[in-house]
Amino acid sequence: MNIKKLKEYKLFGNQELLDLKILENQGVCNTIYKLQTSKKTYSIRVFKHTHTQKKKREIEFKIQNKAYKKDIGAKAYILDKKNSLMICDFIKGEHKEKLTKANIKAVVKTLKKLHSIKIKKKPYDLKKDFKNYEKLFKDRKIKTLAKESLKQLHTLKRYKKDLVLCHHDLNQKNILFNQNKAFFIDWEFACINDRFFDLAALCIEFKLNDKQEKYLLKEYFKKVKKEHKEKLKAYKKICTNLWILWFEALKK
Repeated sequence: MNIKKLKEYKLFGNQELLDLKILENQGVCNTIYKLQTSKKTYSIRVFKHTHTQKKKREIEFKIQNKAYKKDIGAKAYILDKKNSLMICDFIKGEHKEKLTKANIKAVVKTLKKLHSIKIKKKPYDLKKDFKNYEKLFKDRKIKTLAKESLKQLHTLKRYKKDLVLCHHDLNQKNILFNQNKAFFIDWEFACINDRFFDLAALCIEFKLNDKQEKYLLKEYFKKVKKEHKEKLKAYKKICTNLWILWFEALKK
């Protein structure tokens, strides 16, 4: 990626491209650059993994702009499938390893906005994924993770599914804090799933203790029920196992 190549896009027709640099924090599936022009700052995301199909990138582009309208994500301008990149606004903010009460409150506010977005899309099939992982791996220890997850999904049948649009990849690198607000980035895995998947991801990623988890649930639901605690516990195990299996599959 270089400035000369970016000058070809009409988006930059009336702007001087001043500086392009690769960011320190990088995801697994994209190489991310920061572009400074004479007018504003952009994020250039170059796709580097073929497991995300072109159709999925179109959905990502659509969802990201819906998130932008809710003021929880960056505006996406260009999806260039030929050159495998996306050009978006650059969001200023900082990543955090630990969350304060104010941080949790900000994240919950953003999460509730995300979960209110309507989109026509089939729900993500966790059961299918875990069954595929169970077949993929020969290692008994790894296969056990898939089996354990399938058991957790079975126990969740006692509760009604609460399907919403989830980010589905709420790790520390994908959340930016700016003053009293939280923004989400990298929407490629966004899908329809139970809202507890995103809530569980936050608990795992930021290593929330029992008190913080209770605060998270209270901020989200106002009134915390026994069902909420039990669903969160199950989805924490499901999320943990899914990420382990996903990274193991990347090594193959």
